[in-house]
Amino acid sequence: MSWDAIGALAEVVAALSVVVSLIYVGFQIRQNTGAVRSATAQAVHDNYAAWYINLSNDASLNALVIKGLKDYSLLDEIEKARFIDTFMAFSSYSQNAFYQWREGALSPQLWIGWESLIMNLVGTPGGKEFWKERGYTFGDDYRDYVVNTIMKKPPNPEAKPLGAFKLR
Repeated sequence: MSWDAIGALAEVVAALSVVVSLIYVGFQIRQNTGAVRSATAQAVHDNYAAWYINLSNDASLNALVIKGLKDYSLLDEIEKARFIDTFMAFSSYSQNAFYQWREGALSPQLWIGWESLIMNLVGTPGGKEFWKERGYTFGDDYRDYVVNTIMKKPPNPEAKPLGAFKLR
């Protein structure tokens, strides 16, 4: 075998090694993408769960939120501040979920559930007033999606914000 033939064989082996390496890297990226999606879904879920647990552990806050969702104008100054604090947290979690969904890190099936929760809250009289006052603090894409998509959808006939009252 000549040196030219050995060199050509070495080039073929090197090319095959590159192809095998690229296939392996593609497989690893696919596995990593799945892990990232899983972690993102869990983080979004944890945020919402913590928000709801916070409400359920504080009866006075829960009552205040229900009062504010029904009629925002009935809240006094301190109640309004607590209501805004509570819904700024919820809306921030929702905005994060929205952008994760838009980037493909949160599955569409999970987003549909979170979107329904958002709709249940911003679809209330108090939620609409909150959004009118505070919507400007969120990113343009999220704000537009809430106003032009979520707030325009008819609520599920069974929708009950916080399980307390019907939207219709």
